[in-house]
Amino acid sequence: WLHLQSLGTARLTMSLLIACLPLGLATAPRAPPSPLAMATMAPPLARVAMSASAVNLDAAAVDAAAAAAVLPPTPKTNAVSRKVFGITFALLTALVVTGIYPLVISATIYSKLFDNERRRANDYVVQWWARTTLTLFGAKVALEGQENLPPPGEAVMYVPNHCSFLDIFSLSGFLPRRFKYISKIEILRIPLVGWAMGFAKHIALARTDRKSQLKTLKEAVETLKAGNSLVTFPEGTRSKDGVLGSFKKGPFTMAARAGVRIVPISVVGTHVFGTGALPIAIPRGVRIIVHPPLDAPVAKQEDESMAAARAAVLSGLPAAMRPAEA
Repeated sequence: WLHLQSLGTARLTMSLLIACLPLGLATAPRAPPSPLAMATMAPPLARVAMSASAVNLDAAAVDAAAAAAVLPPTPKTNAVSRKVFGITFALLTALVVTGIYPLVISATIYSKLFDNERRRANDYVVQWWARTTLTLFGAKVALEGQENLPPPGEAVMYVPNHCSFLDIFSLSGFLPRRFKYISKIEILRIPLVGWAMGFAKHIALARTDRKSQLKTLKEAVETLKAGNSLVTFPEGTRSKDGVLGSFKKGPFTMAARAGVRIVPISVVGTHVFGTGALPIAIPRGVRIIVHPPLDAPVAKQEDESMAAARAAVLSGLPAAMRPAEA
């Protein structure tokens, strides 16, 4: 109860701080609502078959989807407001993760004793932490296509686009499934936050180390076979401008070896609120679009699955996030 009171006090303090800022330090206006049946979710486009011919999506349908999709309005900020929002978010993150650390430790002990392969209790704590932090910060994240999610007990490979650190907070807090990340090793070394991810058995990757890459591939296949879903960003790095990059084969090779389905996800709008280490405004209007699952990739034929997944992700993105060749 005292912990909840402290969180409420933190939120009140943040609200008063924001209210006292000059008018020029406005937060981002709310994005206009978009219907779930918008063109980005059209079944004929999203249900990409696992064949070479199905990868050649109807260009007019993709154009219609992109025209219907919208980015959140660009927030009006200045140097002071960006710093204030960034510091506020950092303090909230630290406050929440510190407050829940007894749960992190308890979940880790329980999981080691009774659920060492999956660490599901840790997954719930991570989700609660991410969602609480964004909620206290005033963020608004909409989930679309929830009916396309696989059954809770099925291990799958989720492949979203990646253009902001807010992608991880948004997916962790608002995607109603338990999963692990393949994350660069530097993140797992961050005190408290990185430690908690390590306790939950998220997988570390040193991108410049070939030996680490092979170890990551082996661990990913093992965790998928153990019943854990994975989130892997197939672009391999964060887009600096929100535009979708090319996909790498790694996640699809993992899925092929483990025999699990691919679930493409379009994350829309997070980059508007910051592509660096901290947000520049309160993220409102962010959308997570879940596309229908694709069949498990066929070994040695992962390129077809990769192209189909990228086409599905692309179909949910607005024009400003689509590369020139699309």
